[in-house]
Amino acid sequence: MKLDGKFLSSPAGHLVLICVVLVIGVLVVRWQRQKSQTPPLPESSPVTMPAVPLPKTLTREGVRVKAPASPPSAPKAAPESTPDRDGLPETSAAPPATPAVLPLTLFAAKPQPAASSAPFAPYGRMIPCQTVVTLESNRLETPVIGLVTEDVWHDGKRIIPAGAEVHGRASLDRARERLAAEGAWHIVWRTPDAENGNELAVQGLALDRDHNPVAGQWGAPDGSAGLRGQVLRSDNFREIKFFAASFLSAATTALQDTRSSTGALGETIVPAATARNATLAGTAEVLREYARLIRESIERDGFYLRVPSGKPFYLYVTQSLDRSADHKNPPPASTATSHQP
Repeated sequence: MKLDGKFLSSPAGHLVLICVVLVIGVLVVRWQRQKSQTPPLPESSPVTMPAVPLPKTLTREGVRVKAPASPPSAPKAAPESTPDRDGLPETSAAPPATPAVLPLTLFAAKPQPAASSAPFAPYGRMIPCQTVVTLESNRLETPVIGLVTEDVWHDGKRIIPAGAEVHGRASLDRARERLAAEGAWHIVWRTPDAENGNELAVQGLALDRDHNPVAGQWGAPDGSAGLRGQVLRSDNFREIKFFAASFLSAATTALQDTRSSTGALGETIVPAATARNATLAGTAEVLREYARLIRESIERDGFYLRVPSGKPFYLYVTQSLDRSADHKNPPPASTATSHQP
């Protein structure tokens, strides 16, 4: 049988060739699968394992030591038993119990501003001042008013500024012919800032200040107690009246009539009981009383002291200066202005 070349080149021949190739491929694949399959293994009899010796427990007789009682603890979970390969139960150790972690809450506080301490100066500060009014000892109701001439500093802080007012009271020191100003003083701030009008009450006394700024020297009375001034006489004729009254009182006593009298102590001279002696004795007593009144008037009003304005002095503070005790000046109330159309 001969193959026709035209038939193989025709579409029908092509289809036949494809079918033949597919059949051959299927047969080859099937033959390879049968060849790769292995024969089943022969069944083997079960192998018996030799018995494994188990651990033995030996009991030892003796006195047992009791352990100290421990505080009660939380009950632990029973461990799970899992069979091992020998068929014996095996206990698995439970993990140690850890305490529960409590939540921790933190709050961030707002930063607090540092408290600023008030200015402070120790005991015994000397404040340079100057009087602004004239003082006279016969008018003691006149207050002592002065102005601070220099700033008072301590520890780098200004305690009292220059220009502040000082107010006090004066009294006459007759023994030393000075004006004594001691006791309560009030310091009033006069500054162009928020401290204007603040008040500070202190205890102190006025000391004399004798300083020559040109020569840079201090006088001998500098720092002495009291304010020195000019001594003025109120009535120059009072002393003459006093001397005249004393002279006339003694003269009238000497002009009296006397008589001798003899007694146990001998002879004595006594005034005679006459109308003339009575008149002279009365006159002498009146003159004596008048002289006493003049003497008291001279002691009281015979002179007075005048301290002129602009007199420098020190205010010696007999306490510590604590600005926290200031009497703050209240802020001025705002006044509303009305606008009319």
